[in-house]
Amino acid sequence: MNHSSFPSTRLITRLALASAALYLGACINSPDENTIIDPAYANTKVDAHVAGQTLASNFQMGQDWNSTTTAPTNVKELGTLSTKVGTLNKVASLAKTAGLANVSDIDLGNELKINLEDTAKGYAVLYKESKLPLVNTKDTAIVKWDAIARDTSINDKNIISFKRVSKYATGKIEMSEFTDGDNDGLITPKAGKESLMRIKFAVIEKEVTEKTSLLVGAGPDANFENEMDNQVKEATWTKTRGGIVIGQGAYLDADGDGIVSDNTKDCKVEVKYSDMEPKDHPLAKTVTFDAKIKILAHKMGDEPITFGYEEELLNGRVNTVTIKNRAGGPEFVRGDTMTVRLETSLTSVEDTLKHAVIEFIMNPGQDLKSDLDDSCYAIHITTEKKFGFERSSEFNFVSKTAIPHGQEPTEGTFDGKATYANGKTAKLKGSFSPTGFSAEYTGPEGGTAKAEFSATGNLTSGGSI
Repeated sequence: MNHSSFPSTRLITRLALASAALYLGACINSPDENTIIDPAYANTKVDAHVAGQTLASNFQMGQDWNSTTTAPTNVKELGTLSTKVGTLNKVASLAKTAGLANVSDIDLGNELKINLEDTAKGYAVLYKESKLPLVNTKDTAIVKWDAIARDTSINDKNIISFKRVSKYATGKIEMSEFTDGDNDGLITPKAGKESLMRIKFAVIEKEVTEKTSLLVGAGPDANFENEMDNQVKEATWTKTRGGIVIGQGAYLDADGDGIVSDNTKDCKVEVKYSDMEPKDHPLAKTVTFDAKIKILAHKMGDEPITFGYEEELLNGRVNTVTIKNRAGGPEFVRGDTMTVRLETSLTSVEDTLKHAVIEFIMNPGQDLKSDLDDSCYAIHITTEKKFGFERSSEFNFVSKTAIPHGQEPTEGTFDGKATYANGKTAKLKGSFSPTGFSAEYTGPEGGTAKAEFSATGNLTSGGSI
């Protein structure tokens, strides 16, 4: 829904819960010795305003469901895959050198040079270096020196390997290398046979090195330039610091055909990934996930099949994300009721929090590639703490109608409670709609008060305990 049609939905949910605590007044306990959780808080009072803030905070946390990853379609890339080698400008250059041999550093123009010192060994070296203010780039191609290389009528010269090195003013180095992947000595594909190429990418920055390795097939057309039928046989990624592995990942065949991905057909792929101190998550010590995705034919994107995620933060908290369908399985199902569970547990003894869970009951819609047709039905939140006066809280919200992605709830019911170290519990339940809000508060001694609010958050009936 948009704000112009009903501008006060969020105002109701925020103001009414806060107002409930203010108007219901303070509640003072006579603690029961048999229910005291922590004797240090035996004589501590439970203030209704504090309780109301806890419950309101839980509700607001639940409202943020749209910012969570409910349909993770874009798993972390293992590297920038490019199977194109057509930028070598090799054809015209070789034609100029047809009658030469045992000569080094021949200038072919356009910053391109060739070295023919090793033609007796069966190859020539083509290279090009460009210098810009912030980066120097050098391309090197090893070309098989034979009759084909010296035949000016043939456009496809046989390349043995190709390498690019880019050095930045910041000290960062990027490298990409294309080499033979099928043991025929060439990366130039040949018609009538399976042609494979090994591609390696590396990024070196300070003490950290990231490497990606792929084994790529040219497809039935024996043409790496046409990516629409290319295949990926293997894909791995590693990250090291000072020679020690701190991150690794892989794309794995998940449908048993021996191919990770084939651009001509839909493929199921398992993605495994782990990383220490990832750049895009500065508060995380480690992140890991294991997901299965369907890569759609003709490079039309991907869809999630399963998804599991875990992160350990620098403060010791461990966050996990799990997703289950209506039957309890991990697979995404179009139009099905699914549960997204965000859970936090602790490894640090100093942390106040003991355990927290947020569950969203949602529907991923018919388009698993997008979260735009997702909707939410209900929210459940629980927290447990090891220290302090408040020891646990729980909140439940059920919407009367499905909440579309990016929109706010307009009508529903909720209930929540907070338990304190002196064994007392405060509870709040109610409902809201476009016309107003109602709440019932039960204090630690069992006293109950009800209040009703208008659509603008004004108290219309009710009083203090």
